[in-house]
Amino acid sequence: MENVTKTRKQGNSLTLTVPSDFKIKAGVAVRPELTPKGIFYRFIEKDTFWDFSTEILRDLVAKGTATEDLVSEFEKAQREIPVAIDRAAAAAEQAPVMTKRELAEEIGLSSSGTTDSSEVFKKTKN
Repeated sequence: MENVTKTRKQGNSLTLTVPSDFKIKAGVAVRPELTPKGIFYRFIEKDTFWDFSTEILRDLVAKGTATEDLVSEFEKAQREIPVAIDRAAAAAEQAPVMTKRELAEEIGLSSSGTTDSSEVFKKTKN
């Protein structure tokens, strides 16, 4: 028999019960999407790309930050991250445009006399 669940009122919202045989743990985050065929719940994967907590703590410990100052210095460093990202993005926008070949040469991926794939593509296309 297929699983059927009903909505229940909880405060100003409605909740749905997930059948236990789906084996989804409590507290799992999902994002509801209304589709022409119904509601689709997409699991939200934790994005750790922008989480610099470990790096901040290592830096504070390496600097010898006093234990009593650790929390406030950690919070201060976390608040500075968006500002630093904005500054880096602005600097990148002002940087001169570089060709693929120039970039390859600058980072040591190109040896003299070789052609890059975009040049090969242009040659074969003409």
